[in-house]
Amino acid sequence: MIGLMPTFDRAEEIEGAVNEQAKWRENGDETYTQWRRRFNASWNSAEVPGSCPVCGSATLHRWYVQEDSDATVLHGVLYKGRGRLWEWCSTCRTFEHLMDGFVPAWWVDPYPVAPESLRYDPGPIEAARGVA
Repeated sequence: MIGLMPTFDRAEEIEGAVNEQAKWRENGDETYTQWRRRFNASWNSAEVPGSCPVCGSATLHRWYVQEDSDATVLHGVLYKGRGRLWEWCSTCRTFEHLMDGFVPAWWVDPYPVAPESLRYDPGPIEAARGVA
């Protein structure tokens, strides 16, 4: 039975992951319009220019994960397939996660993120960005 119990190290690891997730917060209604305006103004890079509408820091990012290869054109823009999008500020840890969208043809992963590590919040992506 002892082998079935989580070790102290594993318990600390789980607690650390839960605490990490608690640091992230979704973008709220009060800043939604400014957030969308900022992220929609620039669609050509993982690093988004301008300041965060929540905290004012110039630390905005986006990251896509492609889930299929069914290329399509919408409103004259080429997309290489369906996928998900995370947009976030690495300073105040505000984020938005769009779970059903399209990955633009220009997108190339700027740093590797293991698909099995992805969560609703962008924590694993921010960690990979920090070591890239």
